[in-house]
Amino acid sequence: ADYTGHVSCSQIQMHPSGTHLYVGNRGHNSIASFAIDAATGLLTATGWTEVDPVPRAFSLDPTGNFLYVTGLETGNLTGFRVDQQSGALTRLETHAVGSLPMWVLITDLPG
Repeated sequence: ADYTGHVSCSQIQMHPSGTHLYVGNRGHNSIASFAIDAATGLLTATGWTEVDPVPRAFSLDPTGNFLYVTGLETGNLTGFRVDQQSGALTRLETHAVGSLPMWVLITDLPG
């Protein structure tokens, strides 16, 4: 709410529980989070989390416990733990994955 610079959305994802929405912002280098009102569907901003420059892509794991985001400028992938009540993100680890990472896909594999 206090950011007044350029905003450039990269991606939008809803938490598997349907209670939170996450928006990648390349202009602010952050992931913004919103609570979703179950009755009306209205969004309430709950905060933002700083990420590596130019967050091109991010993905929630199928359980909604983790979110992974790439930094296009740094070539990094960073993992976050998702608080199941508040939707807040807590940074875990960052790993180099190569230049210009464009997409993140998390899937369940059989077996």
